[in-house]
Amino acid sequence: MSAIFQILPGMEVPVGEIDRGFTRLWNNTDAQDQRAMQLNLVVHFGLNSTPEDAEIQFRHTVQFAQRYPCRVVVLCPARDPAAPREFRAKIYGECFLGKSGKDTRCCEFVMLGYPVGTHDYLQNQVSICLSNDLPLYYWAHRFSSNNRLAAYDYLLTKSRRVLFDSAVVPADAFTFPWPNPAAVRDLAYTRTRPLRQTLGQFLSRYSPDEIIAGLRGVTLRHEAKLSAEAAAMLGWLKKGLMRCEGKVEEIQFTAEVCDGSGCFAIHFDYSDAAKDFSWSADLSANHAEFSGNLGHGSTTLVAGARLLEPAEALSEAMFY
Repeated sequence: MSAIFQILPGMEVPVGEIDRGFTRLWNNTDAQDQRAMQLNLVVHFGLNSTPEDAEIQFRHTVQFAQRYPCRVVVLCPARDPAAPREFRAKIYGECFLGKSGKDTRCCEFVMLGYPVGTHDYLQNQVSICLSNDLPLYYWAHRFSSNNRLAAYDYLLTKSRRVLFDSAVVPADAFTFPWPNPAAVRDLAYTRTRPLRQTLGQFLSRYSPDEIIAGLRGVTLRHEAKLSAEAAAMLGWLKKGLMRCEGKVEEIQFTAEVCDGSGCFAIHFDYSDAAKDFSWSADLSANHAEFSGNLGHGSTTLVAGARLLEPAEALSEAMFY
């Protein structure tokens, strides 16, 4: 049986008794009248997920559910091809106090352990576990290949958002023919939202012509473990600069690994030695410094710099 299924919390119930199990779970508790769910979320652990990683992502999902009460279906594949070809289920619930004693929010988790190669039956089972008439969101975590992901067409086509993290999936995830590309969100890109906001606010004081004129190269230096976030930021910068009138195709975009925990920096290289723009951050210290001269004299600024926490990134990717 799936090691991920075994490590996650919950009370095991027969697969056909999930709803009755929740009824028993909530009986005689104050939560009976507080279980207004806002959405369905399917968290699908791919074959590259480990039990330890799954446990961490589970806690992140619980933190997300504190703000957005939901029914979460967690899919836990069995790696061992010799494992019994059976489905197993666990149910788990938590309630949280809000700002007042009357503000109580609850979430429900269904853990499904399943053997690989049963995706058609699995998708049917998932549809039964979901709360009716609520929007569906799908998070494919550490999937091992695009071919395996393609088998879950129900989840890919019916979900309002499809989430993946480019830091932990195959590099060709970006070339996968997503059935609904507009619904797809990369959590690595989402985590950079505070950085994009800070950079955008600083650069917005200059006109597009001032930014693009004479720009020869953009270099982004990053800590090794932040390669996915760096690629997302570099793509965002390139897209933004393409909106400026200029020969963007002649600009060299480069990513380099730098030493030091939390290292993250951006430099614009101009043909005019009088022009300059640099932004250097220490994400481990939530600190960044701007310096630039794009035609109005030298400017410096100190600002905060951070990546979104996992639960924040989930909500950002799902709703924005």
